[in-house]
Amino acid sequence: MSDRKIRGEWIIVRLFASACLLTIGWYAGEAKTTVKLGKVMAKAIEDLTAELTGVKKTGVPKVVVKPVAQEVVNPPRKFIGHVEALESVEVKARVSGYLTEVAFQEGAVVKEGDLLFAIDDEDYQARVALRKAEIEKAKAAVERADSVLKRLEAVDARSVSKLDLDNARADVSASKAARAEAEAGLQLAEIDLKHTKVYAPITGKIGKRLVSKGDYIVPAAALVRVVQIDPIRVVFSVKDRDFIEFKTRAEIRGNSDTIRARIVLPTGEEYAHPGIWDFFDNSMSASTATLTVWMMAENKEGVLLPNTYVTVFVEGAAVQATPVVDLAAVTRNVQGAYVYTVNATNVVEMARVKLGLETDKVVAVESGLSVGDRVIVKGAQSVRAGVAVEVVTP
Repeated sequence: MSDRKIRGEWIIVRLFASACLLTIGWYAGEAKTTVKLGKVMAKAIEDLTAELTGVKKTGVPKVVVKPVAQEVVNPPRKFIGHVEALESVEVKARVSGYLTEVAFQEGAVVKEGDLLFAIDDEDYQARVALRKAEIEKAKAAVERADSVLKRLEAVDARSVSKLDLDNARADVSASKAARAEAEAGLQLAEIDLKHTKVYAPITGKIGKRLVSKGDYIVPAAALVRVVQIDPIRVVFSVKDRDFIEFKTRAEIRGNSDTIRARIVLPTGEEYAHPGIWDFFDNSMSASTATLTVWMMAENKEGVLLPNTYVTVFVEGAAVQATPVVDLAAVTRNVQGAYVYTVNATNVVEMARVKLGLETDKVVAVESGLSVGDRVIVKGAQSVRAGVAVEVVTP
């Protein structure tokens, strides 16, 4: 326990005892005792005040000062960001059948075009063969209709009725249409056959499969989800004034890619790769006056996963050096912020200040102070303007 704490507690004991004795003397009618105890009590109050404030009533207040320095106060803007995938695809079946193969490891990274699933294709191969046979049949029908029409057109017109010619020409057109229909049927059959193999639509991290080998699959059944994780996006919202500042900086630099951000993980560690400006949304939120911003970040290691929350620090605008003071030195009242300074004759003066940007330790002063002014950083609670003080070293 510190000596100061011990002295303070002893003074409180004296103060309590004096109050008790003062009350007893009052009721006993002992005027001299009452006056004497009153003086003792007053002295105890004075000593307690001195212990708590560090200022003796009869002494000169002691204060610690710090000269106003000139620094660049450029704190980064802080935002809460949400990680989202650039691409996220739910893979679905396009044909029905029994699942014969699962060709990936859950949680692995797959490349676009990698085989994921195979569906029994025997029925579909047979359908392709059937459609090919129908095409051959249709071709034969076209040849026969063409041959009949040519023979009718070759004979004497007087020996062939107009109706027979019209029917022959119609048969040619119908057979050609049947051939085209058979060819289209073959295309559909080949498409269905192709869809018995399910391939990765994008490069990304694959999740848990939703089906197992041997399951009967129907069209539009969800099979698995693939999520692109490199690069990845970080989404956050900025206030309207921040948006104007960022946009102005991008126009000055000629490229929004030059606006970068630091990403801090939920563990408090800084992410190894910076966030690079991607794009702004096209409208402000009417309810919050904020604008959604997307940034892109490299993510080859897979540290950032969709739906993770991170902290985003965007560098502040370039500013000139300004006078700064410790935050602890600033006091506020209804009229605004002020500090106490000590002049050349060690007399306290009050300085009204207009404050600017701040960090966790100092604040920029836009007006009210000059570089070199001595600002009280400790002991200000025991002084007032016009009081002489003793400047001590902390």
